[in-house]
This record gives sequence, structure tokens and C-alpha cells, in this order.
Amino acid sequence: MSPIPKVFLRSSAAGFTLVEVLIALVVLAVGMLGIGAMLLNGLQSSRTALQRTQAVALASDLGDRIRANRAAGAAYALTAGTTLSTPAKLCATQCTSAEVAALDLYRWQQGVVAALPGAQTAVVVNPVGAIASNRYTITITWTQSGDTAAASFALTVQA
Repeated sequence: MSPIPKVFLRSSAAGFTLVEVLIALVVLAVGMLGIGAMLLNGLQSSRTALQRTQAVALASDLGDRIRANRAAGAAYALTAGTTLSTPAKLCATQCTSAEVAALDLYRWQQGVVAALPGAQTAVVVNPVGAIASNRYTITITWTQSGDTAAASFALTVQA
């Protein structure tokens, strides 16, 4: 009788055992949890970056408004925690520089509150030495979801 070719012999080590499949599933599940955690972290970082970008744009906007209305000077001062009410004059036609400043501050603060959660605004006006100009420090503080400390951005403008 001729020997049976090796092709037809069944090996006892063929295929996967149930234990190997379970181990592979556990490794896959741990990897998927890691990917999910990275995705959530990426979304949180993206939200934080968006809020910081909005704060920079809003502070720059007020800085440009101050530069355009240099004559108002100290009228741009805003104490931290103050919520402005609608100005008495909305300046449809003729306005003084102080009235324009009041409207600028009101509209700007409304934009900040709408864009950033729990936002607080402040503008500190400091006269600059011998020259007739002021240094304005524009500060925006807001709460970020997931953080215990408030986020803050400050911009200093000289006009």
C-alpha cells in the first residue's frame, strides 16, 4: 500500500481556538476605546481653539473701533463684570465721539456674550506719558466646558 500524501493529513493545530478569538476581540475593543477617547479629545481641543479664535477676533474688532474713534479716549473704559444697557442714542445721524464709543462698547459686548459662554468683558484705559494717546487693555474672560478655570484673552492697543 502506498503512503497517504501529506496534503490529505489533518493537523491538530489547524484554525483558531475560541480562546484566541476572544483575546483578539479584547485587543480590538481596547483599541476602539482608545480611538474613541482620541476623537473626544480632538473635539474638545477643536472647541477650545474655536473659542480662542473668536476671542482674538472680538478683541481685535474693539481695538479697531477704538483706533477709528481716538477722540473718545476714556469713554471706552469698561469695568470688569459690568453689563452695558442699550445706549440712549443709537447714532443714526449726528453723534459725538463719546456716543459712538458707548454704542461701540454696547454692540461689542453683545457680540462677545453671544459668541462665548459666560463671557465677561473689561477695557482698562491708561494715558501714555507725554504724548496725547492712551493704552487700552481689552480683556475677555469666558468659561470653557470641561475646564474648572476660566479662559481669558487680553489685547493691548495704543491709540
